[in-house]
Amino acid sequence: MDTAERNARAASAERAILDRYLGGFPGVSWGRSAWPPIPLRRRGGPARWHYWWSAHLLDAALDAAAHRPSPSRRRRLRPLARGIRLRNGGTLSRTFYDDLAWMGLALEHGGGHRRATERIAAQLEAAIDPAVGAVPWEVGNPFFNAPANGPAAILFARTGRRDAAARLSDWMDETLRDPSSGLIIDGVVVEHGVETRRATELYTYCQGVALGAAAALAADDARFASRAASLVGAIAAWTGPSLLLPGAGGGDRGLFAGIACRYLAEAASALHARAQAGEPDAAPLERAAASARSLVIANADALWTGRATIDGLPVFSADAKTPADPAPDAPERDLSVQLGAWLTLEAAVSLG
Repeated sequence: MDTAERNARAASAERAILDRYLGGFPGVSWGRSAWPPIPLRRRGGPARWHYWWSAHLLDAALDAAAHRPSPSRRRRLRPLARGIRLRNGGTLSRTFYDDLAWMGLALEHGGGHRRATERIAAQLEAAIDPAVGAVPWEVGNPFFNAPANGPAAILFARTGRRDAAARLSDWMDETLRDPSSGLIIDGVVVEHGVETRRATELYTYCQGVALGAAAALAADDARFASRAASLVGAIAAWTGPSLLLPGAGGGDRGLFAGIACRYLAEAASALHARAQAGEPDAAPLERAAASARSLVIANADALWTGRATIDGLPVFSADAKTPADPAPDAPERDLSVQLGAWLTLEAAVSLG
């Protein structure tokens, strides 16, 4: 399949989200959490606005503007950024550091919010607990997890804080890597300097952000290139021959696989570039790059094949392994699920 066809698929996902989920008023827009946007839903209760989903909505809109440039796509970005600030009480501040890191990455991606990006990166760097060597999930919370430290490390790498990025990547590899599978567990609870609990759940987005951190550092350091290649191998072994990432349902989990695909695509590019630079370990890096690429394409193709259609627009499945369920109370009605699919389709476009 050529890039034009992948772009057409991503554009279809983009249009479905804009038509169904985008709310606001002139000059300000935001993503509604559910479709149809009714106050009460049989499954989920009152519809809510989600800060971190909104960061990924902005990120996906930036992907679309880069992959399919047009004046309308560029004009859409500033109202989305304004909507986030407005819905968050006039500020970008959060007590959850994972939320803050996602927003920092979206703003850095856009390139037009340098002061806000720098403030977020500085706040995250200041939040590193010196006794643990990692960022907590939330202010005052003893839980230290991949979803806070992975995106923080990626943001640090992108804003010139490469030493801090390397330290967080090392912490995840040393503390959260499951030795039997090579995958990254969710996190650990550390109280008074002592680890008291391990959250051993394996989530796709934990793999994605740990991979993204290593890939962001791979260009300058063979150690991180090797780490990224190893994690791609672990993810491929986890999925088995289908290469399809496990679905996690709706709500927050609807974004997990899409986030993993975004960073698999980034790892594919980073590892390929490293291999092409004539490194002595070029062959295994090229194999890992090809594997990461195959994972993204397989998931994008499965989501497209399994889509349902309502009013001429796609509804994507919450699990790439199964066809979409467009029932009114299905997880497919959550913005997170459709946004995760959009991220996956844009990741496929980025592979060229």
